[in-house]
Amino acid sequence: MFNKVTSMHLAGALAFGAAVAASPAGAQTLHMWGPEKIADPAVAEMWEKIADGFEATHPGVTIEYIAPTGTISNGAVQAAIQSDAGPDVVLTNSGIGRMTTVVNSKLVQPLTADYEAGWKDQVYPWLYEQLKQPFDGEIYEVPDGLDALAIWYHKDMFAEHGWEFPDSYDGFLELLQKIQDAGVQPIVAAPNNTGSAGHIFGNVLQVTAGSDVMGDVVSGEIPWTDDRVVAGLQAFADLVDKGYIQPEMAALNFDAGTRLFLSKRAAIFVGGPWFIGIAAGADYPVENLGYVSMPSNLEGESIPTGGIGWSYMIPTTSKQPDLAREWISYLLSDEVMKMRAEDPTSSAIYPRELKGVEPATPVMKDIFDAAAKGVGYNPSVYVPGSTIDTYYQVIQGLIGGQVSVEDGAAQIEAQMQQAK
Repeated sequence: MFNKVTSMHLAGALAFGAAVAASPAGAQTLHMWGPEKIADPAVAEMWEKIADGFEATHPGVTIEYIAPTGTISNGAVQAAIQSDAGPDVVLTNSGIGRMTTVVNSKLVQPLTADYEAGWKDQVYPWLYEQLKQPFDGEIYEVPDGLDALAIWYHKDMFAEHGWEFPDSYDGFLELLQKIQDAGVQPIVAAPNNTGSAGHIFGNVLQVTAGSDVMGDVVSGEIPWTDDRVVAGLQAFADLVDKGYIQPEMAALNFDAGTRLFLSKRAAIFVGGPWFIGIAAGADYPVENLGYVSMPSNLEGESIPTGGIGWSYMIPTTSKQPDLAREWISYLLSDEVMKMRAEDPTSSAIYPRELKGVEPATPVMKDIFDAAAKGVGYNPSVYVPGSTIDTYYQVIQGLIGGQVSVEDGAAQIEAQMQQAK
């Protein structure tokens, strides 16, 4: 099962290079960094099937997956690309901050011509427009998985109490009060981890200010001190003031936050489709998970936040860039996407709408439907890397009552200005 899976530790690149040198003469071996969970036997089995399908139509070609040792964020991808035995294709977590790192370092190839030749028809129109924005129309990534951060809730708990999600943020606040009156903690926030700090915060900002405003905010065209954005920070602070988010949660990490929700001591958790795997790993019955976008008073703004979660990139050091493009085209095909979407290991949102898909986990249908309407901006993956620590600190400070709304907005804006 694992003949196509190799490992590439940063200190062990020479060993990987020896494996490449041992390939039969005339053979083509395409090395792909990722996917992240390739060490999971069930995930590896699915990707083996994908590789087998490509190899069947490309005689002499072998696909080998490189088990990731990290991401762009910790420098592992950059080191792998610059090694003598670097990958031909990279699949790693993306987002504008991470993409800026590898684009500015000239580590990945532009793919704009490939989009014009057909790839743009393989992604949502709104996604294609987003891809063109950060680098003056040049595109360097092919989205594999989108993130869609929205509300997770317990179906049985809501049914038992007769709670229903309204179509406005005002109604959402009334729902939170009902949950609190029933003796249940309304919302979990876990800001003591950078990965989870911005989930609920970004949702509240979006439903308050709107996705267009937040798109301009994270790109630096609108300051964080804008009245509409400050109103979003105030809405988040109000959740704390009313007890819907407990101030003590300022010290809560992601693992503790998920336990609080999965043990049903809290009614709502904000996260992406990846949360399904976390719940399943904790033996929570995933069929009891409900997923819904946070309600908004603004028309059309009840959509998930998120952005591009995972992307393919072709390194500038790729030894087989043309074959890499053929491989990506194959991965974008209906055949492969549908197979992945229906696989029990899948919890990804794919870059375009898929017809006639029956996901193994039923709630994924709700997630697919939500993504088809568009995904807004999770600032955590859009603000510049030099701003992100301050952004997280402000969220934690708002929950713990250690920073005012105005000061928090000013702190983030100051870092945004320094990043220009």
